[in-house]
Amino acid sequence: MGKIRVTIWSEGLDAQLEPKAIAWYPEDINHYLAGFLGEDGDLEIRESSLSQPENGLSQDILDNTDVLVWWSHLYDDQVSERAAERVTRAVLGGMGLLLLHASMGSKPAKRLLGENSDVGKYREVGEMERMWVVNRSHPIVCGMEKEYVEIPVSEMYGEPYGMPTPDDIVFISWYEGGEVLRSGVSWHKGAGKIFFLAPGHEEFPVYYNKEIQKVLKNTVRWLKPVKGPEITFQGEVGSLEVIKNPVKKC
Repeated sequence: MGKIRVTIWSEGLDAQLEPKAIAWYPEDINHYLAGFLGEDGDLEIRESSLSQPENGLSQDILDNTDVLVWWSHLYDDQVSERAAERVTRAVLGGMGLLLLHASMGSKPAKRLLGENSDVGKYREVGEMERMWVVNRSHPIVCGMEKEYVEIPVSEMYGEPYGMPTPDDIVFISWYEGGEVLRSGVSWHKGAGKIFFLAPGHEEFPVYYNKEIQKVLKNTVRWLKPVKGPEITFQGEVGSLEVIKNPVKKC
């Protein structure tokens, strides 16, 4: 069985606008994610970013991607409509999509999950987040040491949140300030799967957390495409069986 081909995409942190983020992720978030995901031999890692040709989302890249990991925050509007459409079609065709932190505001997320998918509360004061497992049978929680992940410093995203009703809820977070969030949820779209994991603010070392790293590795494996029958969408078709009394058109 071949390796899972993973493309990790991010905007590229702005050294002037995001100096605190650069302190934690000096070579950008996609590079840091690639570092620990690449530790596992069954994952083949590629890094990609907004500044590359075709926004780092060319048809060739997507054709050779099983799972796309997406981190964005400030520059979602700079992703071209053509690139967003390519990602959307790839997911519907079977590619897995992992949306991290603020990526619910990205163009592919809005195309696949609705324009209001990122509408909700937030607060950036560095409060504690406790992310609870609420689906203990899901493969994404495999190997977790506790029934929750405690993140000492995090950004709050709170309910009510504009995401559509998930197919499955794996994690719910409670924040020190009192709010809660469905912070790890999934959807099936076409032949593909989508997972949203909320913790991951760029100014805090959330991705340094070993349990978060374990969750991300599990998520990538769960999102890999399922090899099913080839489906051809070809409009009007003939019948497989004999229709005894077909209605004739006038």
